[in-house]
Amino acid sequence: MDRNMNGNTESNDSRNMDIPVPCNDCRQNLQEYLDGTLEKKSSLQVFMHLQDCDGCKIEHDQLEGMFQMLENLQDHDVPEGFDDKILASVNYEGYRAMENLRRERIPVFLEEEYLPAFIRSTVTRLAGAGISAASLAVMSLTSMPEYSGVLTVSLIVGLVPELVVRLQSLSRRTVVALQSES
Repeated sequence: MDRNMNGNTESNDSRNMDIPVPCNDCRQNLQEYLDGTLEKKSSLQVFMHLQDCDGCKIEHDQLEGMFQMLENLQDHDVPEGFDDKILASVNYEGYRAMENLRRERIPVFLEEEYLPAFIRSTVTRLAGAGISAASLAVMSLTSMPEYSGVLTVSLIVGLVPELVVRLQSLSRRTVVALQSES
């Protein structure tokens, strides 16, 4: 909170309301403003801009009029045979000609880039393997049952990045092999 010249306090939000909205920003927000989905602060800024700018007010009024006209349009029944006409216009020959291209693709989740970079990184995979190896060594050297759960979890968690990367790679190779057979 800051004090203004009269000694009254005002919030930072009220000072931001004094910043005029450029016409371009106002026009970009008109759709949401008319739909009532624009956030409160932005909506108030657009409202204030429309009070002062005749050009934006005209565009607002035209857009509002168009929405009213569209809402008042009568519903029409779909003509008989409409679906058949649409389906008859589809180029199935071109679609079939591209079948080989569609078959060669592999699912997106099998692409290397699908996995986050930190999981694919060598550092993460080596660190995980190190954690697993250390957990396994501690488990084999000690016989303290109270730590066995923690060590088992760290063993499994350490292996997860390597297992995920290798499983994805194996799945990708399998899909490509199956596609080349058919």
